[in-house]
Amino acid sequence: MKQRETWGTHIGMILAMIGTEVGLGNIWRFPYLCGKYGGSAFLIPYLILLFAVAIFAVMCEWTLGRFTRRNPLGAFETIKFPQGTKVGVWGIIGPFFLYAYYIVVSSWVLFYAFASLGRAYFKADAEAFFVNFLSSPAIFLVHIVCVAICSAIIGLGVRKGIEKASKFMISTLFILLLIVVLRAITLPGASKGFEFYMHPRWQEMWNLEAWSAALGQIFFTLSLGMGAMLIYGSYLKDKIGIPKNALACALGNTSVSLLAGFALFPATFALGMEEVVHKESIGLTFIVLPKLFVRMPLGWFFGFLFFLLLLFGALSSAVSIQEPSVAWLIEERKWSRKKAALFTGIILWLLGLPFILNGWAKGGLGTKLSLLAKMDTIIGQLALPLFSLLAVIAVGWVMKNGFGEINKNARYKLPLFFKHWIRLGVPLFISFLFISTLAKSIKEIFGFSVSESTLLMTFIVCLIIWGGFAFLTRMALRVEKEKEML
Repeated sequence: MKQRETWGTHIGMILAMIGTEVGLGNIWRFPYLCGKYGGSAFLIPYLILLFAVAIFAVMCEWTLGRFTRRNPLGAFETIKFPQGTKVGVWGIIGPFFLYAYYIVVSSWVLFYAFASLGRAYFKADAEAFFVNFLSSPAIFLVHIVCVAICSAIIGLGVRKGIEKASKFMISTLFILLLIVVLRAITLPGASKGFEFYMHPRWQEMWNLEAWSAALGQIFFTLSLGMGAMLIYGSYLKDKIGIPKNALACALGNTSVSLLAGFALFPATFALGMEEVVHKESIGLTFIVLPKLFVRMPLGWFFGFLFFLLLLFGALSSAVSIQEPSVAWLIEERKWSRKKAALFTGIILWLLGLPFILNGWAKGGLGTKLSLLAKMDTIIGQLALPLFSLLAVIAVGWVMKNGFGEINKNARYKLPLFFKHWIRLGVPLFISFLFISTLAKSIKEIFGFSVSESTLLMTFIVCLIIWGGFAFLTRMALRVEKEKEML
């Protein structure tokens, strides 16, 4: 039996994990949320939830992967998780559909990087340019190129492909982001944007919606529930300490988000485009930002750098989202890695075509009910947190010594208190994220109002459910122990 691949170097592993996490959400959505929910005050719920919830979810997914050394489907089967096959299947299918629309948006970034070099959008209205692009043959070409790049990287293997590509893309991303930040903060009038970003509006910190948004942002940018963390965790060597490295990767991901804010806010305020910070739609990234670069000295150059770093973040994430299905074909169907990468690449390219042909050029992109927005809600904001919740339950409740596996060979071990926190606290908050997101989705689709009091009741219901679950589980374990003693 062929030995399973592992990460070759420690720095390569760290950058690959950060590459999984860093993506489109870091560069655009995080600054938007900061602007909406109190500037630097938003960092308080963000950091609290990062350290109290998300990092432990990362540890659980890594642990489940390393312990089983299998793909998401095989991992849940190995530990005999109830209905493990059905749960694990979602760890393959969910990322598959997520990739289908994520890679389409990534291909737009590729196009705009080259468009910046040729100053193409400098010569036309930004919105008209974007609409024309979506209805042109070029969109099919860049889509194929992005899928081919990801499939080629995966086909080369864990060390020669994913690890090497992550080293290059993520290290380059940090360098390019620092260059863009330095340019943004040196623009005349940039201090206004800096003040907007860093000045806390404390009243927003008590907004429960801000906490829900922070938790959702963290889960999406950390790639939790996508199967990516689990499969990348399966490539960890046994000597790697999970707690310390999970913390390092989470902080690396957060630093990209923070730097993105320092690039966006000073530039927009300096160039008199404050309305940009209140735009969330991913489509507006390709309409508003080009207007910003047109006004900026050497805007074509900095536009190229910005879209290039965005591309590296998008592709590194896309590779990790495709990898679970490739790993499943290798392990369960005994395919070669190259064959599996080529096959999944073709299928994913076909699945992406409906998003290209969705008629976005007619104005659907910016609406809340476009095909992309619906898939983002169903897959990215609902299904993935649910899968992450099941992974946490698997490590906390189903594995015989899940907490011990987290601390295995770790130099800095988690205190025993966190065993109970992983079992009860982390699932509670993930449940709150799932139910609150579901409530907001119902509001968007059906127009029902979801107030802050409703979100509070959601949290209380989650608390009651998990309290009951913990009590019943404890009673069941006590009964089982008594039977063993008889």
